[in-house]
Amino acid sequence: MSRPGARMIRKLRRCESGSIAVEFALVAPVLIFILAGVVDIGGATYAKLSLDARVTATAEYALLQPAPADQAAAEALAVKLIELLQGGADDTAEVIVNNAASATWTGSAVTTASRPGDAEMCYCPTLQGGDVTWGQAMECTTPCASGESAGQFVQVSATTRHITIFPGYAFIDGDRIETRTVLRVP
Repeated sequence: MSRPGARMIRKLRRCESGSIAVEFALVAPVLIFILAGVVDIGGATYAKLSLDARVTATAEYALLQPAPADQAAAEALAVKLIELLQGGADDTAEVIVNNAASATWTGSAVTTASRPGDAEMCYCPTLQGGDVTWGQAMECTTPCASGESAGQFVQVSATTRHITIFPGYAFIDGDRIETRTVLRVP
């Protein structure tokens, strides 16, 4: 190697003027990846908590309402509850009152439907495979398999869409976040 080339290499070895920029270039992708993960998990947590809050508020309102005395009262309660539960265009929600009436929000409209149950009777609902099984209609004084007496119940459920940067963490299944509660009306 010629003498001027060797001098140039020695000079570059001693020069530290760009070392911080090189270190930042090596560390920045890792920091950006961590920041993106924190933002993504924060957004998913916010979506889950706001959905939980809507379902909880709707359930608390249902607790203040009297048990439906007939099919028309069950349908009216279902519509009133679904109006409280409505969300954005990507959200869906469903309210089932005593397995007799249901109301569904699909992001743009509310639909109601009659269900096979009897609004005046009581049930002993159970959770099987993530779904509520209502069982047979019975008198309200009849004991359930759990030992409690049968009652009138409301199921409130909602889902929202959350597109994640990093799919597959604990409480998100695919791109949907969902929550549900079943409560006994007084």
